[in-house]
Amino acid sequence: MVPALLFWLLKKHAFPVFNNLIIQFQVNSFHKLLKKRTALSILVLLFTMAAYAQEETSTYQIKRNGDVIGQMQFKQKRNGTDTYLTMNSKVKTRFIFEINVQTADEAHFKNGQLMYSAVYRKVNGREKEHKETKLTNQNYQLQAGNKSNSINGSINYNMMLLYCKEPVNIAQVYSDSFQQILAIKRTAPNTYRINLPDGNYNDYYFQNGVCKTVKVHHPLYTITMELV
Repeated sequence: MVPALLFWLLKKHAFPVFNNLIIQFQVNSFHKLLKKRTALSILVLLFTMAAYAQEETSTYQIKRNGDVIGQMQFKQKRNGTDTYLTMNSKVKTRFIFEINVQTADEAHFKNGQLMYSAVYRKVNGREKEHKETKLTNQNYQLQAGNKSNSINGSINYNMMLLYCKEPVNIAQVYSDSFQQILAIKRTAPNTYRINLPDGNYNDYYFQNGVCKTVKVHHPLYTITMELV
């Protein structure tokens, strides 16, 4: 009789409490597991996004006769098979009178092929240059102000890529500003020269695959850009 009474008391009062404790423990455990899995999923997503979309920024000081006259910032963003390049600079100097020059260049490559590029130049607040290159039906449509033209072939290396990719075994480069294919001449180890259509030339100096210095040669001056 006593065992039966004890069983009845346990069944009526103790077992429900015990069951509730078990259920509560299971719920809490599930919530903790869910939180852990959610946090893990977020971390995996963040790492995946970081690996999938990467952005690198480089800053160059612009000098003339040893004096800093401006700054140029170069950005490269990779997102899967797409690469986006932007380059912005501001220069303030004086020849006979004060000159303020602002530039904004951009380019988009997909699977290593140029899809679009644009060049903007402002001098003392007035637009001096606006040129675009766009891939359309396997041809590149060129726009320079009110003038338009086209070129055939694939463009895989342009002037902006010189700031993030040494032209090892690359003989030609596309100038987005002149909208022409130009020759790359290796003048010394990790040093390259590009002769421009206007008679000027640029020298690019690389170290460990990174462009450290660019010298822009003009009959009246030499501009140096140094990576900081």
